[in-house]
Amino acid sequence: MVGGWQVVLLLTVLRGTGAQVPAGYEGCYVDQAVRNFPHEEKWDGQLTNARCVSHCRDKGYPYAATEFTFQCFCGTDAQFNTLPAAVPDWECSTDCTGNSGEKCGGPWRMSVYAVVALKNEIRLVGGGKEEEGRVEVRAYNTKDWGTVCSTGFDMDDARVACNMLGLGDPEFVRDTSYFGQGTGAIKMANLDCGGHESSLFDCSYNGPGSHSCSHGEDVGIVCGGVLSAGAIVGIVFGVLIFLVIVLTVTIICCQKNKTPGRVLGPAPPAGGAPTVVTSNVMYPAAGNATYIQQGVAYPMQSMQPVQPVQPVLYAQPNQPPAQFTPVPQAYDQAAKPPAV
Repeated sequence: MVGGWQVVLLLTVLRGTGAQVPAGYEGCYVDQAVRNFPHEEKWDGQLTNARCVSHCRDKGYPYAATEFTFQCFCGTDAQFNTLPAAVPDWECSTDCTGNSGEKCGGPWRMSVYAVVALKNEIRLVGGGKEEEGRVEVRAYNTKDWGTVCSTGFDMDDARVACNMLGLGDPEFVRDTSYFGQGTGAIKMANLDCGGHESSLFDCSYNGPGSHSCSHGEDVGIVCGGVLSAGAIVGIVFGVLIFLVIVLTVTIICCQKNKTPGRVLGPAPPAGGAPTVVTSNVMYPAAGNATYIQQGVAYPMQSMQPVQPVQPVLYAQPNQPPAQFTPVPQAYDQAAKPPAV
């Protein structure tokens, strides 16, 4: 016969264990040599149930299990669904290494937790790239994802969904299960967003059980996407290179098109050396200035180019030269010829 104090002790242990159960606790399950949750095993000297859940969340798994004080394992939906029936919670009775007030499984016993949402979440499923897919949502502190019905879903709703994902503005809305049919509950129908909300959960909608949608009406979206940090750096780097090339070509062209001009030095002192002038125009020789043309120095008289010499104009004589006989006077037809 069990004494009264033993019953009180057993109830105290069970009550204390229950008080330490974090959100998402699924129960205590038997493990085996071929692990039921075989992924991302971790031995942690500071293990708590929350640390194990966080580890599996970071690795992308929906379930976590603590075992034998310090072990952590991760599992998939399919692996959780094939677990044998749960055993009583008192079989998961070993203290966690990171907190003696928590129970982290036992010998071949797993304390199993769903990796629940830390906030209202959204994801795209079934698309060929990150920016497209079937819309699925789950509420804060719940584990199950559900679809959104295409009834009443428009571009304003898609804009809120794309902004939740950080994928820019929407491009298309795909209805009638364009990206395949989901499973589980249809979480939202007749969604009515204004386009400015920060979350689909801030909009009015009909939840599970208050609509007649089927998975053949699961809505999908295509978002515009955003540039990655690497792409932005690449664009900036490319623009800088282009500007450097343009600037270099401009400088080279200016140097080639530049025409050398005449450079005059200061006036020479009285009785001093002649002034050297560099020019590509020839000047007449004179004075004490010197002109340099292809390495040959010439005296220079003036700063003006040589004017062409005009030919001397000869005055026309009023009388023929002396060697010519004057033209005889005209004969009078009535006169006689001169005597010979």
